[in-house]
Amino acid sequence: MFQPFTFLNPINQDFDFRLIYFQAVKRFYPIIFIGLLLLTISNSCTEKDTKANPEDYFTESQKKAILMQLVLKTASKPKGNPEHSEIEAYYQSEAQAYYWHFAHEKDGRFYFYISKPAPSLFEKRTGIGGSFKSEDRLSIREYKEAFRTFKMKHEDLVKRGGILFEKMVNKQNLEGFEPGGKETKNLEWIEFPDSRNYFDTLAQTWKTKLNQ
Repeated sequence: MFQPFTFLNPINQDFDFRLIYFQAVKRFYPIIFIGLLLLTISNSCTEKDTKANPEDYFTESQKKAILMQLVLKTASKPKGNPEHSEIEAYYQSEAQAYYWHFAHEKDGRFYFYISKPAPSLFEKRTGIGGSFKSEDRLSIREYKEAFRTFKMKHEDLVKRGGILFEKMVNKQNLEGFEPGGKETKNLEWIEFPDSRNYFDTLAQTWKTKLNQ
């Protein structure tokens, strides 16, 4: 005679919960696996979204106005005693060589990652990451620099800078990417800050601790 299938333990004729558990896990494992995979993909996409284009936040005229102010804060000063028109022409020329790679708005601040040409026998650039506030999206205030990279080739600058930018936006510690840090893996990432140099938010410039 046919006996219906039951989860009984032949010794005590009680439910064998271990068998139920393992069969349930076996049955729902594909669903659990797919769910975890989708969650991982979702988190990955969220991180990538932090690296937006400046055009996502600024019009072309706003972008030019903001970038010029970033140039004024990060470019080398003109040599000698140039006249006003010469100073203006100098910074306009400098701005043409700048790239604005990534932007992101979070907690009332705009985060940026820009780069400028660096002196080198081969074409290399220095990356600059930081943030500022701007209510009208034309002028900036509360400017802060989080890091400056070593000079490197364009592809390395964008790849490593993108990683640093995401960590900066998410307020993660960047010390591991400073010179000698455990995350550098013998590669050059952040040049400033380091154990000696820091960004003075009041003076809006990098300073050396030994000179205090």
